[in-house]
Amino acid sequence: MNGNGMSRRAFLRMTALTGGAIALAACAPAAAPAAAPAASEGAAPAAAAAPAAEGVAITFWWWDDVGNIWADGWNERNPDVKVEFVNTPFADAHDKLLTSFAAGSGAPDVASIEIGRVGGFTAKGGLLDLKEVFEAGVYEADMVAYKWTQGSTEDGRLVCFPWDIGPAGVWYRKDVLDELGLPSEPADVEAIFSGPDHTWDDFFAFAKQIKEVSGGKTALFADAQTDIYGATYRQQGEGYQEGNKILIEEKATRPFQLAAQARNEELDANIPWWGAEWQAGLTDKAFAGMVIAAWMQGGLTRDQPDTVGHWRVAHAPVANYNWGGSFTAIPAQTKHQQEAWDFVQWSCATAEGQNMLFKASGVFPAYKPAWADPLYNEGVEFFGGQPAYRIWTEIADNIPAILRTPNDLQLDDIVGAELTLVMKEGKDPVQAALDAEAEALKRVPNVTG
Repeated sequence: MNGNGMSRRAFLRMTALTGGAIALAACAPAAAPAAAPAASEGAAPAAAAAPAAEGVAITFWWWDDVGNIWADGWNERNPDVKVEFVNTPFADAHDKLLTSFAAGSGAPDVASIEIGRVGGFTAKGGLLDLKEVFEAGVYEADMVAYKWTQGSTEDGRLVCFPWDIGPAGVWYRKDVLDELGLPSEPADVEAIFSGPDHTWDDFFAFAKQIKEVSGGKTALFADAQTDIYGATYRQQGEGYQEGNKILIEEKATRPFQLAAQARNEELDANIPWWGAEWQAGLTDKAFAGMVIAAWMQGGLTRDQPDTVGHWRVAHAPVANYNWGGSFTAIPAQTKHQQEAWDFVQWSCATAEGQNMLFKASGVFPAYKPAWADPLYNEGVEFFGGQPAYRIWTEIADNIPAILRTPNDLQLDDIVGAELTLVMKEGKDPVQAALDAEAEALKRVPNVTG
């Protein structure tokens, strides 16, 4: 387990997210075949490395069958350049890609890279600098700022193109709160704990009220290790390293303390995420909410259909945050640079491409012009008619970020080990953060405290 308590990549491995089985709405209607689109109004068009060839095929790796939506959508519009989607298991999608760099062959034309692994690629060779080869910088203003930063390198290259994001907040079951006689309308719940005018103590006070009114049968959230640590750490921007400086003590101490407080005060259901106990807890109303990201909608729609329509969403206390997300990248090995870039532009930097995938899977766009679609102002059935998609856009545009590093996974593991000691053995949170930083300084080369 890593320092997040539960990572989005664990969710992807364990639930396969949508598997192409969920349709939140119909895919976008077919359009006329299109060449590589321009960026937003006023921006210069991206430069072509070479004219796109006819009758070629490019490979696209992703770890979910929902990738067929993009491949099929592209192929209907561009019969001369075929995208061949390859469902590549999550670990292979990253590890095989790194292996292909070392071997000099075997990479796809377009690769998918998840946020937890992106630091291992931005610091390495093997991927095209999209700003240099294609002038991808024309899209920077159209992308969520933190996502652009995460796909960039310290020297300003863009090697991982923004794709999807995970704007996050507090989800709660209106039906459960109604049964308990507690405030349940979004405006009333927001007034209790949401936003910069409230603290996590306000949130904990509401959680305590739920426990008391339910006679201890219902908690507001399942697991403080995931719900509380996962949120409070990410509110500072994901990552425990900036430049050569390790930030574990600075960024983990308070989240450790808050997660420990919630557990010690018995505010959570003390049910670990994702397993059979967690699913049973949802069914039995052992917890009335969760602190999680937009991508959770897909899994719940599939696995807990009886809850659809009962969920509502509120802003987290203190600050907005992001949890998860992915990128596309073009390996330097490709023999079809322009065709690969045309596909990346259409899928990730047009409203058509981004909303085609979003409508079918709930994978939320990093490309802000996609948010102009009327869909984002409509009530969402999953959230009982609440216009939750507009809330996600408001959250997404106000999130901090720092550059990712190749040490991210190792640092996650170091912090996660200490977090487990805090939660399961009652280790002092302050000492745990100090010990995690000391361990990082010992194990990670060329860093400072």
